Amino acid sequence: MKEGGTKANNLKELFEIQAGLDGEINKNHPKEEGENRELKKLLALQVEVGELANELPEIFKFWSNKKNNRDKALKEYVDGTHFIISFALEFGIDNLEFTGDDYTKDTALETFTEVYAQIAVIQGLLLNAPEMVTMMIKDEIEELFNLYVGLAEKYLGFTWDEIVKAYLKKNQENHYRQMNGY
Repeated sequence: MKEGGTKANNLKELFEIQAGLDGEINKNHPKEEGENRELKKLLALQVEVGELANELPEIFKFWSNKKNNRDKALKEYVDGTHFIISFALEFGIDNLEFTGDDYTKDTALETFTEVYAQIAVIQGLLLNAPEMVTMMIKDEIEELFNLYVGLAEKYLGFTWDEIVKAYLKKNQENHYRQMNGY
């Protein structure tokens, strides 16, 4: 990946890289008949967002004196990024736009809650309105992605360059895991 590339170019490349990893995962773990990988990926995303929050206890753990762990939070953040991109690829979406819209809320806590709410919107669409998925899914994923990036940049102090660098590192680790029977 080129140093200093634009966000849009970097994101397009991340989609290509994720498609390669997804191909390897699908080869090693073929989709079973009737399996709903889309919902599984959304549940995995919810888990990763929870793991991200857990590394940022100052945001919500009012009962604790534990401090945020920025490095671990960045690793968890890019796990979520992997799942958002992988989820989009499930629907043949090979890129998303940075809309420039600020979907974040007034606080990090409210923005985390909004991330979960947007995941729930997508889950509801898949479960309750499958006939609408084709028409609405890209916009809903794009909103989720822009919200997630906004959370990182506005409240967590992660730059886009840091996110890309950490994503690439984790992607290499994920390839290694697949090659070694993970």
